[in-house]
Amino acid sequence: MAEVHSALRAWQLLIPLCLVPAAGASVADVLPDHDNGPLTGIFGFPESTEGSAVVGDGHQDWGASLISASHDIEEIGAAENLRLDGESTRLAFNYRYGLSDNFEIGIEIPYLWHESGNLDSAIDGWHDLFGLPEGARSRRQQDQLEFFYADSAGTLINLTNSVNGIGDIRVVAGWRLAGSSDHSTALRFGIKIPSGDSDELLGSGGTDVSLGVAGDAHGLWGSQKLSGFYRANVSYLGEPDRLADRYNDFVGQVAFGLSYPVHQTVDLKLQSRFRSAVYDVDSDYLGATSVALIFGADFRVSNRYRLVLSVGEDIRPDSAPDVSFQIALRYVGH
Repeated sequence: MAEVHSALRAWQLLIPLCLVPAAGASVADVLPDHDNGPLTGIFGFPESTEGSAVVGDGHQDWGASLISASHDIEEIGAAENLRLDGESTRLAFNYRYGLSDNFEIGIEIPYLWHESGNLDSAIDGWHDLFGLPEGARSRRQQDQLEFFYADSAGTLINLTNSVNGIGDIRVVAGWRLAGSSDHSTALRFGIKIPSGDSDELLGSGGTDVSLGVAGDAHGLWGSQKLSGFYRANVSYLGEPDRLADRYNDFVGQVAFGLSYPVHQTVDLKLQSRFRSAVYDVDSDYLGATSVALIFGADFRVSNRYRLVLSVGEDIRPDSAPDVSFQIALRYVGH
């Protein structure tokens, strides 16, 4: 029960820690989409929330997001054996500051939990309700923790005890390229620092650098209510402490999505993320393109606070965490 209580404490911390006053904050109309995989989420891939909006000169923005992801991967082959069974929770705090009207810097500090969790029953019901594939979930005991990877050389990863701690800190920057009421773009940069414990899969042990373009558009296809976004970036991965002989130096990622207001205080959102293989291995999970679908809603709780709730699903089976649940609270200072 200690693992469950630690995750619940993380959820209870989210809201009060987000209620820190900030001035001039801007809100990205995009759902959080961090990959919470224990072997892929430890790298410095940008989130789609890093959009074209840049914090104004002298203003600052605070925020926090929480994602809990359930893993259900089992691949047994002639050369490799991979089992990922458990849950990962990531509580991330974000801060951004505008150095000018067109340039901002920021930092993201995550805290991670890997544990057995207690989401398996709820996810089984979710899959049954929507007719989604169960994968290896139906063959394995519920609420277990096992992150295991082995090849002919022996066992390379074997995590069966719950762990938690600070993850890899990421420093980010954004430079607005162009903007209008209909379409805006920005150049996005990030560098991830190896501050997490790689032995416990809380970090990669390497320094990663990302560069990309973010665009946001409004009034799509003649509808003033329909808006969308696109992101395209490439990440250079520094050598990790784990599986250092089989990772890819460069990983590309694209994402896009749509948003539509169904009420003056509620926007529905649907988006997808595609990422090239992180590792050069036979495993479909680690060595093939990852495709995830995220859908949810953005609630304007007041004129200054917005609450985001969303669910992520691996629409290409076994290419991303099986199911993830996300919540974020943002402060709007203007």
